[in-house]
Amino acid sequence: MQKASWVNSVMVHTIALTLLLLPYILTRMWQPVKAATRSDVVDISPYLPMISPGTKKAGGGGGGGDRSPTPASKGAIPKFAKTQLAPPMAVIPNTAAQLQVAPTLVGPPELKLPQMSSNMNWGDPNGVVGPASNGPGFGGGIGSGSGGGIGSGKGGGLGPGEGGGVGGGVYSVGGGVSAPIPIFKPEPPYSEEARKAKYQGTVVLFIIVDTAGNVSECRVIKPLGLGLDEKAMETVKTWKFKPALRNGTPVPVQVTVEVSFRLF
Repeated sequence: MQKASWVNSVMVHTIALTLLLLPYILTRMWQPVKAATRSDVVDISPYLPMISPGTKKAGGGGGGGDRSPTPASKGAIPKFAKTQLAPPMAVIPNTAAQLQVAPTLVGPPELKLPQMSSNMNWGDPNGVVGPASNGPGFGGGIGSGSGGGIGSGKGGGLGPGEGGGVGGGVYSVGGGVSAPIPIFKPEPPYSEEARKAKYQGTVVLFIIVDTAGNVSECRVIKPLGLGLDEKAMETVKTWKFKPALRNGTPVPVQVTVEVSFRLF
């Protein structure tokens, strides 16, 4: 009788303890797994410049041509210099010039581009393969723009935009362009498949933050799989930023962000 009473007492205490711990256990079981996010601003230029941080290279651009009926030919680009003594030309109109001056583009002298190492004749990196041509632009240089540079822009630099340096419709961080600052950054949830597999890792996304601080473009440049890439993109598209500034004015900027998924 005593043994039965002891067994009953143990069972009652066990049940009571289980009932006390049950809410905590259920809470831990059903607690949603979250991802740890980290936004790292990385300088990504359309022309992949290799340059030390802080150099004033962002924005700008240039273009040129000699009203040729054929598109600008593909080729290498010269070095950058603060002052341009001669524009680059795929076709030199006056080969009998007495003073030979090395052509340059207008921009920071430290700016280094992969296209500079080519053994090709001068040309537009985005030009066509074919007979040498300065392109339909004007003002010297190569391309469809104007101003003694290379590309579709205006000025002595490279690419779309104007004013020298490397141009483009979207800026990169640096050279007077500030980084966008996240002000609303919810964490993406785990996919059910990844949660069951206890899968962890990091998704790297390329994003463009527009002048209103919204993510206007988002794509995966380092995937993770198991549905986590989609979860990261869906959430990052809802992020809100304080926009990047150039001379006090909001500008669109391209950066990368890392979204790390960790099981806690």
